Amino acid sequence: MVAAMTRSASADLFVDRSPLELEFGAVLPEIEVEYETWGRLSPARDNAILVCPAFSAHSHASSSPRDPRPGWWEGMIGPGRAFDDARFFMICPSLLGGSYGTTGPKSIDPATGQAYRGGFPVIGVRDVVNVHVRLLDHLGIDRLYAAAGGSLGGMETLELAIRHPRRVERVISISGTFATRPYTAAIRHISRRAIMLDSAFEDGYYEGDGPADGLRLAREMGTLYYRSREDFNERFPWQPIRPPSRRGITFDVQSYLEHQGSKIIGTFDVNSFLTLSLAMDLHDVFRGFASREEALSPVDAKLLIAGVREDRLIPIDEQEEIHETLAAHGKACTWRPLSSRVGHDAFLAEIDAMNELLGDFFEGGRK
Repeated sequence: MVAAMTRSASADLFVDRSPLELEFGAVLPEIEVEYETWGRLSPARDNAILVCPAFSAHSHASSSPRDPRPGWWEGMIGPGRAFDDARFFMICPSLLGGSYGTTGPKSIDPATGQAYRGGFPVIGVRDVVNVHVRLLDHLGIDRLYAAAGGSLGGMETLELAIRHPRRVERVISISGTFATRPYTAAIRHISRRAIMLDSAFEDGYYEGDGPADGLRLAREMGTLYYRSREDFNERFPWQPIRPPSRRGITFDVQSYLEHQGSKIIGTFDVNSFLTLSLAMDLHDVFRGFASREEALSPVDAKLLIAGVREDRLIPIDEQEEIHETLAAHGKACTWRPLSSRVGHDAFLAEIDAMNELLGDFFEGGRK
């Protein structure tokens, strides 16, 4: 039996029975979108902020009276925070292709009555954004005050600014990229191979929890790039913590990686991992345009582009290129290079810095 979809206790569900044409040719006959909200939508409907999840994140970005559990961007939403719920109306939808309530591999295919599993179609980041836009239409929000996200979320905000330029006034992209480079795709390829080489994996069709060992290893490998070299070297002692063993734990860092790998088991579906990992590899905001000028010409949002010098997954030169390209095309773009020993995951870990960064941008701050 395939595992049931994981839903948040505080989430709402939007069901759209109209077909969704996907970027790479397939069609989903209908979609469901799980989303959570914080604050109140103004009478003019002009204070909405779209919070875009990263790879394994979901609609529960922050705790709320409905669900007091900490969210994946805890500390960003609330009074005095960048996403001030007394001022703004935040919306966070779970990702198309993911494991958390929005249509994905664990969803039921209406054509068969069975879960899609390995038969879920290939999607792109553009498809994720198009689902966001359908949700905004459902909520009656024509234009966002802002859209914000890091990593995959940063890719989403760039796609939104380019593909739906009239829908957003401000865009925040942290540790994102215009297009995935071979180096980053190679990292994700190895993670996917770890899953597919697991003996329990048979083209996405499996019983129970499936290739848990492969998924665990894939997450461990990803963690090496979500965090920086400096973070690992400063956090963990080099001396063995146990008698040396070729098969068991010798060093503290091994325990940390195994813990990270184990956390994903039972919460994030293997096929969702494969689906969204490939979607990020396929990411290219300029695909389908005759030129960058054609793609960027309609963009009228104010943009904040930020990158982390210690990022090993999507290096900072890719974010700097985003800024330089936007500026060269006359776009209102603010560039913020950051430094954090955390590396790629700084947008999740450096909450005080993120609040200051986004708060300044929302207030017009430094240019």
